[in-house]
Amino acid sequence: MQYAELKPVPCITYSDALSLREKCATPILKQVRSDVTRFRYGDEQHLDEALQRIFQYGLVTEDGKYSLVLEFEAKTLELSDFEKRQAKFTSFFGPGIKAEIGKGGDDIYEVRLISETT
Repeated sequence: MQYAELKPVPCITYSDALSLREKCATPILKQVRSDVTRFRYGDEQHLDEALQRIFQYGLVTEDGKYSLVLEFEAKTLELSDFEKRQAKFTSFFGPGIKAEIGKGGDDIYEVRLISETT
């Protein structure tokens, strides 16, 4: 088994989301953000490629909820492949999280993890 250094994934947080993050982000959302935006050591090397494909954005939804958006580049998948897993995303990152699936561009898919905390 080979181990490697995993570099932080770029993160963009919009100003209106920044003010909501501390108030509304669940412990799981905070952990996900922390895990992918810091250097990691000792993790299996194959995770490096997966993490490099995930970009996250701190957003505020139209109804004023905090959302952490994971963006995946997946050339061999379709939107329906992500939509089939929407309930699994919700249960994996929950409680207090609703997952929404969207298309972000060519071969780009978004998993929006929306905090139900107010």
